[in-house]
Amino acid sequence: DYNGPICYTPDGNPLVGPAPGLRNMWLAEGFSFGITAAGGTGHYLAQLMTQGEAEIDMASLDPKRFGGWMTTEYASRKNEECYDHVFILHHPDEEREAARPLRTAPAYDRQKDLGAQMGQVNGWERPIYYGPKDAPADFDHNSRSFRRGEWWQYAKAEAEAVRNTVGIIDASAFTKHLVRGPGATAFLDHFTCNKLPNVGRINLTYALTDHGTTRTEYTIVRLKQDEYYLISAGAWTAYDYDFLQKSADDWMAEGKGAIDIHDITTQWGVYALAGPNARALLKDIVKDADPETVLSNKRFPWLSYRDIELGMCPVRAIRVAYTGELGWELHYPIEFGRYLWDLLLKAGANHGLKPVGARAQNWLRQEKSYRAFGNELGRDATPLEAALDRFVDLTKDFRGKQKMLDTGIRSKCVTLLIDGPADADPWGKEAILNDGVKVGRLTSGGYSVAFGKQIGMGYVPAALAEPGTRLKVKMLLQEWDATVTEDSPFDPSNARIRIDG
Repeated sequence: DYNGPICYTPDGNPLVGPAPGLRNMWLAEGFSFGITAAGGTGHYLAQLMTQGEAEIDMASLDPKRFGGWMTTEYASRKNEECYDHVFILHHPDEEREAARPLRTAPAYDRQKDLGAQMGQVNGWERPIYYGPKDAPADFDHNSRSFRRGEWWQYAKAEAEAVRNTVGIIDASAFTKHLVRGPGATAFLDHFTCNKLPNVGRINLTYALTDHGTTRTEYTIVRLKQDEYYLISAGAWTAYDYDFLQKSADDWMAEGKGAIDIHDITTQWGVYALAGPNARALLKDIVKDADPETVLSNKRFPWLSYRDIELGMCPVRAIRVAYTGELGWELHYPIEFGRYLWDLLLKAGANHGLKPVGARAQNWLRQEKSYRAFGNELGRDATPLEAALDRFVDLTKDFRGKQKMLDTGIRSKCVTLLIDGPADADPWGKEAILNDGVKVGRLTSGGYSVAFGKQIGMGYVPAALAEPGTRLKVKMLLQEWDATVTEDSPFDPSNARIRIDG
């Protein structure tokens, strides 16, 4: 008899890639499937070590996907869960329960009382939808399906509320970094591909790998001349910090000016308020000499930030919305979270406010063709292939620029409206076909409340990326008609986002 111990990690994927915080230290361990992975691991790890990047996106195996908050007990519980789940039937809407809840935002209990069914990102509990207030503990587990589960009707109502009245989304898990110092401006200008915003303004931008592919997506808020607030995906806090800090260290080693970087993710919470009634709701609670104009386009234009007061809570308000509606991200000192939640919900009762989860938000952002890091964006495609030309400033030099240009357009990101089955939606990874031949795959999928049908995003050859192109998407062993849309099929002129009042 032989006893062969099996290695697991909290998410079941091995650890392959550079170690966090160290130089020239590489990991290749945690293989639950043993020596069968040796060939591929050696091939791609050698590429990482000798070329800086592999030919595929290795982020899902990167050791830095796990943060320093993870403890031995947490790892043990999640590893045991992975082992226990090896041979079960996995659904696309699966949420795993071990070692939860662990990291909770201030309004967690309030949200649970409202029927929130929680998922987790980077250990943070976050509402994925709001179900019945009296739902049994196994409601979400029993709702899971390859078709539309019991949860679907609640996510649909939430998405409709954002389009018709106003919704509130807890986005506290967002990664947040403060970058400042005399070298900060020159560093960030070279580190990212878009122009930097002016003081009081914000920009969407991307940090590239040395191979010209997308390493991180940032919303950059310029607080002062040499002080910046960087917001990125909540799932990748340690992953983003390591790349940001090492890049800054390299910059400073060349004598280009001091840079100070702080991970302030846990110091700030975020409520995203979005919908046609968002401005009216905030007017009821904002403290200003002229509350009627403080949120107008003149005083608070789109893609800007202001420090405001909502009731007794100081707020760093950012006029942007991941749903494509009039809206603000309300960044608040974390200790004010319960107070601000209660204040917003009380004021929102007069404006049709509805708490909204991550699934509805994911559907809504696809109606605007908003790319998501880890889905449409990653280390296997350039920003130009992601069709993000408007966020790339080719008049300046930036990291990875020449490699990006040399790569050209191998495939292009598109949005598809799908005439799919009556009881199922895509989730991502479904095949895209042209005349029976696979030409790409979805990177995201869901349901569009604006168009009343399925929606998805994915990559196809550039020749098939023109709006109006007819393709097929494979779901439930059938091929369904799909049409390439213009970018941002819902409100392509952004009139709803920019509306004055």
